[in-house]
Amino acid sequence: LPEQRAIASALSDADKYITALEKLIAKKRAIRQGAMQELLTGKRRLPGFDWEWKVLNLVEHSSLKARIGWQGLTKAEYLDQGYSYLITGTDFSEGKILWSGCHYVDKNRYDQDSNIQVKNGDILITKDGTIGKVALVTGLTRKATLNSGVFVVRPKDKTYYRLFLYYVLISQIFSDFLCKLVAGSTIIHLYQKDFEKFEFQAPVNKNEQIAIATILADMDAEIDALTAKLEKARQIKQGMMSELLTGRIRLI
Repeated sequence: LPEQRAIASALSDADKYITALEKLIAKKRAIRQGAMQELLTGKRRLPGFDWEWKVLNLVEHSSLKARIGWQGLTKAEYLDQGYSYLITGTDFSEGKILWSGCHYVDKNRYDQDSNIQVKNGDILITKDGTIGKVALVTGLTRKATLNSGVFVVRPKDKTYYRLFLYYVLISQIFSDFLCKLVAGSTIIHLYQKDFEKFEFQAPVNKNEQIAIATILADMDAEIDALTAKLEKARQIKQGMMSELLTGRIRLI
């Protein structure tokens, strides 16, 4: 019995540590959400910035591109290995692309349309299925293109900072726009003309946009680090259970 109690106590301590991390991550996410709501609307201003804000129309200042109808891919063209990643809406997770889950296409399909050849820093939005999911392209180490269900959004001028727009699109601002867009309808697609109605506020001074985006990115980096720590703790606990509950490892 003393050894059983010691094993249970060790595993209980691991559970407590995991629970504490989960609560901390939830708290950090809530703080970030509040900061986004205040900083991206100008309700809270950063020290040293007092320039005006203006309303920007997304389509007026951005290029939106997607794989057009005649370029559609057959199921057989979704390869397990190939020349280029093929990004679909199912590869979106927590504002990023999970490269490990992507299918591939051959070089001919990649070369078919330079407008949807994806680069690091691009912003992607799903337009079919679960509409309005957003991802910032980071960590891309090889060629990548899109399937027909995803838009790539790029600035046409220097009016906004890309990372500032990314945070606008993952905030309540864009969520509210989508809710109004689909209200009372069975819409399952987003079209480029739909984005003509989307407007957001931004500081005229681009340095303020950069400062806001940097603060939010730092918050994200902290949450990512805690999430990685949580995943490691879960793996360690699983290993402890496997070893301690079978007697392969004995407590001193």
